[in-house]
Amino acid sequence: MRHGAARLFLAGAITGSVLLPLGAVLHLTVGDRIDGLAILFYLTPWPVIAAGSGALAFFWWWKKRRRAAATFVGLALAALCVWLSTSWFRHDAPTRRGALRVVHWNVDRPVDRLPGDARWLRAQDADIIALAEGHQRRKPATLARWQAEFPGYAAAEFDGEMTCLIRGKILAQESRQFAANSYCALLQTEIRGRPVTVLQVDITPRPTQSRRRAWANLLTRARPHFGENFILLGDFNTPRESRLLAPLRAEMTNAFEAAGSGLAETWPWPLPVLSLDQIWSGRRLRAVHCTHGHSLRSDHRAVVADFDFVTD
Repeated sequence: MRHGAARLFLAGAITGSVLLPLGAVLHLTVGDRIDGLAILFYLTPWPVIAAGSGALAFFWWWKKRRRAAATFVGLALAALCVWLSTSWFRHDAPTRRGALRVVHWNVDRPVDRLPGDARWLRAQDADIIALAEGHQRRKPATLARWQAEFPGYAAAEFDGEMTCLIRGKILAQESRQFAANSYCALLQTEIRGRPVTVLQVDITPRPTQSRRRAWANLLTRARPHFGENFILLGDFNTPRESRLLAPLRAEMTNAFEAAGSGLAETWPWPLPVLSLDQIWSGRRLRAVHCTHGHSLRSDHRAVVADFDFVTD
C-alpha cells in the first residue's frame, strides 16, 4: 500500500513538474489564444503555479533532488511576484459616494439562504444588483421572493439563472444564448432620470469548452452600446488576464483595476485564485471606487462598484 502511494505521489510530482512550468510559459506568451491549450491556462493561474511549485520544491528536496527543488523554489517566487504585481491594486478611498452604485454577485442558487443574501445586498444600497445563479430552473417563485425583498426595485429574470434588480425603471429587456452554455441579458433602464444600459453575462464554466466564440459574439453584442452609459458585468468564468478580453479593454474599463484595492481574484472564496466576477464600464462612466464583498454564503466574492457619469 505504501509503495502504491509513493508511486502515486511520484507520478503527481512528475506531472506537476511538467504542467506548472508550461502553464507559466502560456501566461507569458499566447495565454488562452490556442483552444487546445486554453484549459491549462485556466487551470494554472499564478497563485496555483506559486503554491504548486512550492509544494514541488519541498517534494524534490525530500527526494534529494536538490537541483529540481531549487528550480521550483525559483518558479514559486517568480510566480508569486508576477501574481502580486498583476493582481494587487491600491487606490485611495473616495471621499464621497459615486452617482451610480452597482453590485454583481454569484449567489450560488439561494433557497433557504435568500433572506440572508438579501440583507447583505440591501446594506450595499445599490442602484443595480446583478445576480448570477440567482434562481433555479425548477424554482419559478424565486423572482417573486427577490421582488418581496426589494420592493422599490424593478426585477427581471433571464435564462442562464440570471436575475437583475434595478432601482428605477426597466424600459426594455431582451435575453439570448449567445454561445454554448453562455447567456446574456440586455436591459435599457432609467435610474434617477438617466439612461443606463446594462449587459449582464454568464459565460460557460466548462474549462474544456472554448470561450473564443462566446467572447467574439459578446463583443458584437456590446459594441453598439460603447457610446452609452454602459455597464457590462457578470460571472465571466474567464479571468481578467485572458487574451480574449483584449478587444474589450480597448473600449471599456475594469472597475476593480481602475478603482479597487487588494487582490482582484473572486473565486473560490475563501482562497480565491481566479478573477471570474467582473464589472466593466463604458467611457461615459468613470469608476470611483470598487471593492469585493466577503461572505460564506457563496463561493464567489461580490463586486461592488461606484461610478460617476462623465459629461461631454
